[in-house]
Amino acid sequence: MSNRLWQSMFWLRILTLLFALLLATVSYWPQWQWLQWLSLLVLYSPSWLYLVLILPWLLGWASLTRWQSLMLAPIFFVSVKMLDVSLYVSRDTQDANFVLLSANLGNITDTKQLASLLIQHNVSVALFQEAKPAMLVAIDDLGWQSHCEAGLCITSRLPFTLEQTISRALFQGYGNFVAFYRVRLAERDLMLANVHFETPRPALESLITLNPNSKTMLQKQSDRALQATIVSEWAKASTTPLIIAGDFNMPTLSPIYQQYLSDFGNALSEKPSQMFSYTKYTRWHGIRIDHQLYRGLAMPLSAQVLALPGADHRPVLVKWRI
Repeated sequence: MSNRLWQSMFWLRILTLLFALLLATVSYWPQWQWLQWLSLLVLYSPSWLYLVLILPWLLGWASLTRWQSLMLAPIFFVSVKMLDVSLYVSRDTQDANFVLLSANLGNITDTKQLASLLIQHNVSVALFQEAKPAMLVAIDDLGWQSHCEAGLCITSRLPFTLEQTISRALFQGYGNFVAFYRVRLAERDLMLANVHFETPRPALESLITLNPNSKTMLQKQSDRALQATIVSEWAKASTTPLIIAGDFNMPTLSPIYQQYLSDFGNALSEKPSQMFSYTKYTRWHGIRIDHQLYRGLAMPLSAQVLALPGADHRPVLVKWRI
């Protein structure tokens, strides 16, 4: 390799490393408008694109010096972080006394398969978003207790009471973005929050069409931040074990998630049963925007993402010890 080409590769690797370190801090970027656009692009673009970060090292491999080889360590770390890969996969356990399934049911057609999932996995309680009572007809045949209101539904083997709902009318929208329930277990009560936060889709679609709508983007970001604040403050004020589950419409690296929700445990992050736990798929990629968070005497034992044909999102199933 010529000296000029060697220097070019050297500086390309330096710039790639700096870019990777910038990506790693996406959760903490300043809330400037153009950076908010950039963070949305980084967080919701196909994560496999970040594998190109390794290319400057693969090209001209024989010319690498020792310290340039060591630079691969942070590159590998950032790639794993952006791909949302679980390097440790937990095993299933028989010690669970509570099984929770959460899923966005938008566009679902086969409700009988949904009922079969609940029986197959011995689900205790299921929380649904973008749901209607008609979607639970097959489950009603099981004799479970169910309740639906403004897009959020719960169905349960265990007795529960609806504590409170909060409407999207606060944000000039339709339906509820959260419903709080109290579930009665054998030894103690458990609080559940069924959430469906605002989607960034309108802002992303305007960006894809090269006509970015900053007003829409900022409004959606503000709405999701306020929704996350309300749910977080409710959870932190509770003295009862609790689980927050549903469609958060944000990955864990989202600045909003990090600011308001990172104090809670995340079952899919801590006890995944798969290397990839993507819950939403497009034609191009998968992303994890559905979660089950917890606080108090709730301990996740295993967490996995299930297949449910026709649904907008893949269900999240977590086995708990409460």
